[in-house]
Amino acid sequence: MEAVNIPSDLAARIVGHRKAAGLSRAKLSALSGVPVRTIEDWEAGARLPRDVWQIWNIASALGLTVEEYLGLGKGVADE
Repeated sequence: MEAVNIPSDLAARIVGHRKAAGLSRAKLSALSGVPVRTIEDWEAGARLPRDVWQIWNIASALGLTVEEYLGLGKGVADE
């Protein structure tokens, strides 16, 4: 199995997006349908986001694309 290149600042990016939206973990959970525990684990760096539907639901709840949420694609190096 090939290793996936995950940005090292992913946990901080996830926290930053949520806080920039002014949402608590509980509110983001309610808006996205993703369990609070999962959000906590992602933000703590304890687990990597792997479920594409959960990632999409969180990004959508924050008004972001999946690429923006995960810090992938065009413009990331410019941030």
